[in-house]
Amino acid sequence: MTRKQPEDTKLLVLPGELVDRLKDISSRRGQSLTSYAINTFEEAIRAESLSTDLCDTVDAYHLREVQRGAGGMVIPRSILSRLMGGAEGSGGRLKDLWGETGRWYGQYLKRRLGETDVLDFLRDDLPVSWNLDECEIVDGDDVRVRFVGFDMSEEFTDLLLVYLKELMGSLGFMEFERDSVRGMATIKYLKLSNSHS
Repeated sequence: MTRKQPEDTKLLVLPGELVDRLKDISSRRGQSLTSYAINTFEEAIRAESLSTDLCDTVDAYHLREVQRGAGGMVIPRSILSRLMGGAEGSGGRLKDLWGETGRWYGQYLKRRLGETDVLDFLRDDLPVSWNLDECEIVDGDDVRVRFVGFDMSEEFTDLLLVYLKELMGSLGFMEFERDSVRGMATIKYLKLSNSHS
């Protein structure tokens, strides 16, 4: 939405490179630089009124778009738990399906984001897609994944562990240490020298 330019204006000093990039964007959008800047600042203020900032808003949009591109959808954990409860005797099949999904999603993320950005993305993705209360991914000589889901059942925890094992495997990591109980786990992964695709 284009807003009318106010009569009372003040000078704002910005780096030249940033102004050039803003000119390119506003030109592609068919807007004047001033109109585009006003709209952008208004949206930043609107994000603040929602107790967030523009950076978090853009990150959340990126997360949603990647998940949507992968065919992800949001369903309540309670519904999934009931579905899993109704699938008694097919636990092995469910684990196979979640493992296959993790493997596919890892490949998708690698192609969509590039290998170097995947772990950063997963830091934001896992808490949302698995409704986790806490999630941490530390990248160093090895990769450590820690998660907590306070209401997570043992079966649901097992599915997440299988999913993570296959997802990380498709990214070229091998699980070498795991400490897990219902709703919590810390897993360590080694980077394989020849990651497979």
